[in-house]
Amino acid sequence: MFTVVPPAPSSNGDLPVETGGELDIRALLGVLRRHVRLILSVLGIVLALACVALFTLKPVYTASTLVMVDPSHKDLLNPEDVAQNASADSARVDSEVELVKSETTLLRVIKENNLVTDPELGVSLGLKDKILAFLRVASPQLPTGDEALQIVVRKLRDAINVQRRGLTYLITIDAKSTQPATAARLANAMADAYIKDQVEAKINATLASRDILQARIRDASATVAKSEDAFDSFISDNIERISAETGRTDLLQIRKDLEAAIAKRTDAARVVQLIQTSLATQDWGAVADALKNEAVAKLEADREALERMIAGVAQGSPQAVDLRAELARLDAQLTSAAQSGLASLQAEVTAAGALASDLRAQLRSDVLASNLPAEVLTNIYELQQNAELARTQYQTMLSRLRNLDTQAYLQVADSRVVSQALPPAQPSFPNPPLILTLSGLFGLGLGVVLAFLLENYVGGLTSEGQIEAVLRTRVAATVPRERAARVKPGEEGRTVADLITQSPLSAFAEALRRVRIGVDQAVRRHPPREAASGSIIMITSAAPNEGKTTISLALARAYALAGRSTLLIDCDLRKPRLHRYLNVAPSNALLDYLAGDGAGIHSLDPFMTVDPDSGVQVITGSRRSDVSTDQLITGKAFSSLIDAASKSFDIVILDTPPVGPVVDGLYLAPLADVIVFVVRWSSTSQRDGREAVTGLDQAKRPDTEIVAVLNQNEHARHRYYSRYGSYYDGSAS
Repeated sequence: MFTVVPPAPSSNGDLPVETGGELDIRALLGVLRRHVRLILSVLGIVLALACVALFTLKPVYTASTLVMVDPSHKDLLNPEDVAQNASADSARVDSEVELVKSETTLLRVIKENNLVTDPELGVSLGLKDKILAFLRVASPQLPTGDEALQIVVRKLRDAINVQRRGLTYLITIDAKSTQPATAARLANAMADAYIKDQVEAKINATLASRDILQARIRDASATVAKSEDAFDSFISDNIERISAETGRTDLLQIRKDLEAAIAKRTDAARVVQLIQTSLATQDWGAVADALKNEAVAKLEADREALERMIAGVAQGSPQAVDLRAELARLDAQLTSAAQSGLASLQAEVTAAGALASDLRAQLRSDVLASNLPAEVLTNIYELQQNAELARTQYQTMLSRLRNLDTQAYLQVADSRVVSQALPPAQPSFPNPPLILTLSGLFGLGLGVVLAFLLENYVGGLTSEGQIEAVLRTRVAATVPRERAARVKPGEEGRTVADLITQSPLSAFAEALRRVRIGVDQAVRRHPPREAASGSIIMITSAAPNEGKTTISLALARAYALAGRSTLLIDCDLRKPRLHRYLNVAPSNALLDYLAGDGAGIHSLDPFMTVDPDSGVQVITGSRRSDVSTDQLITGKAFSSLIDAASKSFDIVILDTPPVGPVVDGLYLAPLADVIVFVVRWSSTSQRDGREAVTGLDQAKRPDTEIVAVLNQNEHARHRYYSRYGSYYDGSAS
């Protein structure tokens, strides 16, 4: 037995779901199967476009340089490692990543590699400027100065990608270029510029600290001198009091000797300064007077006499040449004698300074060793302590200054290149496998989306599964598309409905028998209200020209040939056509009857015509009604007609107008026990079909079932004969 099980309604009204509320996978697969050609076509188009894009895209190469960051403290003068905090190290590495891609590093790379004139990264006209120049609309000029530099910086920043590798101390510098060698060169240049900047920054920071320390050292030196002078001045000012109170008369002599040594050192230093100045200007007279050396004085006198002799001879003569040679010899002797005397004076200055230092130290120690009054002793210790602190601070700063001078030029980078970039062998973009894979997935997804849109919103209804999913109704059968010429070649006035009688084993006839079974099952599920009454079957569609009249006549013949008394009524009072299909004369009886009150009807014979091929009783029309048809079919006359027909026939078929353009079918729906909704293959739109079924569902009785028929399927006949044709032609075993 032929049974069609409808899908359960879903909550969203679009897709069928299982009873438990889960998505109906079988229905979804059915949608994909019905639109497999569309999906494959979209997939092919997207892949073709991807191939064209791959062919036109310019390849881009990516080279990578690997840099290792060592956050530990580095001091070549003190090579011991200093322990670092792990979180601080991580922050340090992240900071170095930002420094690598900073504008300072980019500018250095641009300068060292002259990228302003580089054909790829350099300044060039944009597409808009090139078009304007080609059309001679404008004469754009290349930017210069800071504007040009900013353009190159922006291009280089776009070509460089710097990132940290996870939580390691490694930094990857990626450079992109259309040339493999350029990509490797840029990546290595970025790493080199970053390391150079790092070293220079450390050197500059050390030198800045040195400069600050130098200024402080000058102040510390002045403080030391001031504290020493204060100590010596206190002792000198109070020496007589100290000598008187302690009885140390030798202290006065030591102070006298100290003053004499200081005076001698000062005088000798003044003479040394005078001699050095005179030597610089070759003022030999001043040198002789300062040295008070007879040998130097005699050499200076000889030189003056020699100069007078040179002035008295002709220039360029042999005598003049000899005299100048002698003058040079005297100058050398004077220089040697003056330097010898200067060395002696410098030795005297050093000796006098040493003697003064010894005497000063002796005076201090003797004073401190004396039995001094408490007041004086307190002042002396205070001055001594200030002087000692000033000297200690000065020595500390001086030692640090010397370390900074050395350390400034012993700086090493905290980062190093562990793997230099090499020219890549393969481009990083485009990646054909990846692009084709993504394009395939996109094309497949787009095809599936279009398939569901076409299935549920846009296209016509093309399959039983689609009808069940969209219209939410049972499908009795799919009727193949046939031509009237196949009934009886050469015979005029025949229709496709004649295949029921002329070709009972055809695919069309078999499909109509399936429709009959589906209707019978619906009747059994919901029997007529009166047991003695026949079944009233209403046949309608959403729009005109969808084959409902053909289905009505063919279904009536199928019931009649099965031995059921059948009545077919042409209820399309606006455009009756059933008489043309039967090739009989039109009749005004139905319209005249409905225009009256319909009283006293005892027999349907005056209205009916017999179909000679099947014996179906038919009530036809002849012309368009001049009054509103809804008044005719809702009147008592029509109700009496239907009541009499249901009592006289087993099957009453109502060929009604389409539901979309007119309302007659909605008025007839409450009379029907089963409604057959005809859908034309690939022609009835989903929207029209859904609206028509919704209207019928609201108009019919609650127990009346709507059964759909997919009509004029282009492929159904071929599938039918390819599967079952051999069964009927006797070739099957």
